Amino acid sequence: MFTPYWWTSLFIPLALSPRGLTAPTSTAALCPSAPAPSFPLVAAPGWTAGTVLGGLTAPRAIKLDTLGNLLILQRGVGVTAHTLTLDGCVSSSKTIIADTTLNHAVELNLLGTKLFASSPSNVFSWDYNPLTQTATNKQTLIIGTNEVNNITRTLLVPRLSPNRLVVSVGPNANIDLDAFDPDDGHAQVRVFDLGAIGPTGVQYTSGQLLGFGLRNDVGLAEDRAGIVHSVENSIDDAFLVVDGQRQDIRENNPADKIYNLGSPALPPNLFGGYPFCFTVWDTTDFRSESLQRGDWYYDSRFVLEDNGTMTNVWCDQNARKPTVLLPPHSAPLDMEFGIGTDTNLYVGMHGSFDRTPGAGYKVVAVPGSFSLTGEWSPNIELVETVETSFTDILKNDDDLECNAATSGSPAGCFRPVGLEFTLTGQRLYISSDTTGEIFLLQKN
Repeated sequence: MFTPYWWTSLFIPLALSPRGLTAPTSTAALCPSAPAPSFPLVAAPGWTAGTVLGGLTAPRAIKLDTLGNLLILQRGVGVTAHTLTLDGCVSSSKTIIADTTLNHAVELNLLGTKLFASSPSNVFSWDYNPLTQTATNKQTLIIGTNEVNNITRTLLVPRLSPNRLVVSVGPNANIDLDAFDPDDGHAQVRVFDLGAIGPTGVQYTSGQLLGFGLRNDVGLAEDRAGIVHSVENSIDDAFLVVDGQRQDIRENNPADKIYNLGSPALPPNLFGGYPFCFTVWDTTDFRSESLQRGDWYYDSRFVLEDNGTMTNVWCDQNARKPTVLLPPHSAPLDMEFGIGTDTNLYVGMHGSFDRTPGAGYKVVAVPGSFSLTGEWSPNIELVETVETSFTDILKNDDDLECNAATSGSPAGCFRPVGLEFTLTGQRLYISSDTTGEIFLLQKN
């Protein structure tokens, strides 16, 4: 267990970490009335971090309403609203939707008058008043999303397509063969016209396809051109079959990744490769093939079943390549684009216990730029990706402590889920579900 030096670990830049370097002469919590963080954290140079809330029940998605109140979906509780002070701290809290079936997403329309939230089986809406922090007139919008084991249903109302609702659904298993059928409703992202949804709701499979074959694209974000990007959790327990022998490659392959899914106004129905095609991260696992980082590899467990008709070449010809690679098992769950002159893409990595040592458990910034039309792209090509292609913005002080963390336990370290920038981009709120905390990162 750590010596409780969180005062000198959480609120100082990375360059001033207590590990053998000189600590600052004084530090101050951003929110003095907030509880101490559960585990020591380190913020990058140029950022200051602090807790704003603790003791929550599995906080997942977070959203700022039009008056600057912080909305939090707490899994097994419902949606809570938190009034913020001018310095970004919480002055009061209340439950606005008491519904234990809600488990992941909370979203608002452009005017902030409609609130959307998700359960494993449905997407709902309420009339929302930010002044009174009340949600009324519940309506079921989308049904039939309960046929898959991955229970998160992420929601996005695009600001440039404000009458549409984007909904992602994950797979039914680590390898879900039904995901290859775009009509099946597994491992895909769909778009819905809010004006065309009647009082009894619509089936999930009636929405237009942004993409299918997207294994578990939990995080969604819209760039300045109105393009939707998704961040994907790839498979666990990956292996190859070489000369009839199973070769375990689960530690360092395949990569997690980010996709450009296109405009929700004109959904492209792209194929993301899953459940057959995966992206190389560590080339040393593929010594028998000449592959580079970012190349497709066809999962060899299916070679005998398809008589060799699908190959790496087939993947190149049929699957849409991602734009950004992230380390395997980092488990990215949300992302936010920088605001104003900040052109980074910020990604929250929930972390995974499927490798040793664990990966993720931090918030990173991926450098990129916006085109003249506002479409975001990374600054490096896939093949150029290395472990230092992104910058750690907020991380645990000791990643080895995260090996104690599992999907069902808060032990070990903080695990980020939701990200939300304020309008100016100076402050970034972050939820950690296993520790029940909300953090505030502020640019110095």
